[in-house]
This record gives sequence, structure tokens and C-alpha cells, in this order.
Amino acid sequence: MPDEIGTRSLIIRFLHLYRAMSTSIVEAFCFRQPVIVAALHLICAPFVLELTRLGLKMESMIASDGDLKGASEWLVEIGSKDIYVHGAHHVPLTGPVLFVGNHAGLGDAHALMSASPRRDTHFLASDFGILPGLRAMRRHVIVVDQSQPVASFRACLRHLRAGKSLLLYPRGEIEADPGLHLEAALDTLSQWSRSIEHLARHVPDMAIVPFAVGGVLSRRALRNPIVRQYQNSGKRRFLAATFQMMFPIYRDPVISLRFGSALSGEWAKRDLVLAQMNTLLRHVNAEQQELNRSAANPVFSHRF
Repeated sequence: MPDEIGTRSLIIRFLHLYRAMSTSIVEAFCFRQPVIVAALHLICAPFVLELTRLGLKMESMIASDGDLKGASEWLVEIGSKDIYVHGAHHVPLTGPVLFVGNHAGLGDAHALMSASPRRDTHFLASDFGILPGLRAMRRHVIVVDQSQPVASFRACLRHLRAGKSLLLYPRGEIEADPGLHLEAALDTLSQWSRSIEHLARHVPDMAIVPFAVGGVLSRRALRNPIVRQYQNSGKRRFLAATFQMMFPIYRDPVISLRFGSALSGEWAKRDLVLAQMNTLLRHVNAEQQELNRSAANPVFSHRF
């Protein structure tokens, strides 16, 4: 009987995640006609099956470890060619830490958690896409409820006051990758929310660690003819990221991740965070440009 219950539970989890994966992938194409949507579900089924298998493996790793670090390291390993990490020594090993950075794509959270020495990081996110199908991961997510935003803010405070770390994207949506479009990435800094200072005011001993990430989106996926048909840059980036999940040939990014200096006390101000971010994004862009020029050189091997 226990084996039968375990098998049934696994099947239910598989079907739940499969539906979430399939819906997320098909929605990336932005079609609304029922016939086309149904056809896309069928066409994408083999790729969704493989992604669901990977998702269940990730879930198993998270459940076993009790945190996101090991699964994040694995996802970075299979989803990118390499990663360059700078400044990880700036991250305090104990006490409340708020990581704030640019949201360059679907893989930047995994890059941050794999590179950080902290294993207690939760992140703030909306409950959409494949997240509802990821039961183990969702335990490490503070879900934003648009109808009750105060509830998620209080959950963040509880997590930080317990001496743990939190990942926050102050703009709240995907931004331009600084490795590809530096000026567009810099322009979005002015749209960052003041949630940084609100949290700092309520958690006085909290350290804020800015970080910048670039190169998470496959240049090859962006050049795909289907992706290039989309005029809206946001939809184009999201479809490219979706193709990156679906096809191993597009899992070729070389990621740059830079941590800034920890800010606390009177230095935990939004304008000081933005000043650091400006510098960090420029460094990420410079490194990405150099990596792009040297892409044909096989000697790179700087995975942390």
C-alpha cells in the first residue's frame, strides 16, 4: 500500500508539473487561437516531457537538501557553458542579507544562489508560470499576492528577522541583459522600487548586497528566426528563454555575476545601491563583450 500511494503521488506531481510546463511554454508564443494553441501543446509535448523530468529531479534535490543551493548549482551546470563569479567574499556569512539585483532572465536566480555562500536564501516571486507545479521549490518562495501585498512584505520581514537571506528584484520584471544592451539595462535602474529602504528600516541589522548578472540569455536563441519575428523585446526575450529551456543547443550562455559591497546601517539607501548597480552592470557588460570576442577560444574554464 505505501508503494502504491507513493506511485500515485509521483504521477500526480508529474501531471501537475507537466501541465504547468506545457502552459508556460505555449504561452511564450503569444497565440490566442484555440486551434493553434492545441497544436502547439502537441508539438511541444516531447520537449515538455523532458523538462518535466528535469523539474522532478530538481524538486527531489531541493527536498533532499532542504535548500535551493545544490539544485541551483546543477541547473547552472546543465543550463550554461560557464559562469564567472566576482566578489562573493562580500556576502556576509551570517545575519540577515537582502540580495538585490537586475532580473536579466529566467536563470539569474539560480546563478545567484549557486554562487552565494548562503544556503538560507528565499526569493520573492509571483505565483505564475511553472512555479505552482514546483512544490518543493515553492517552499522557498515568498509569493507576492497582488490583492494582499502587505502579507508578502510581512513574510519578508519574518524571514530576514530570523537572520536569513532574501533575493529581491526591485523592478519586479525581466530587464534587458546588460551583456547585450547596457544602456537599456542602466535605464531600468530608475524604475526600481523603494522596497529596499522599507525593508532596511524594519530590519536595522540587515546587510544589502547588490549584484549584477548578465549573459544568462543565449545569443543563439535570440537569433532564432522564430524568436526574431517578435517585435516586442520582452516577448522576444521570454520566447528565447523558453527555447533555451526546450533545446540543449541553446544552453550555451557564459554567465557573468558580480557582487557589490554589503551596505548596512546608514549606508542601506536606495541611491547608494543604484550607484553600485551602475558600476556592476558596466563591469558585467565589459566582461561579456570580452567573452563574446573570445568565444572561439576553448581555454575558458572558470566555473566556480
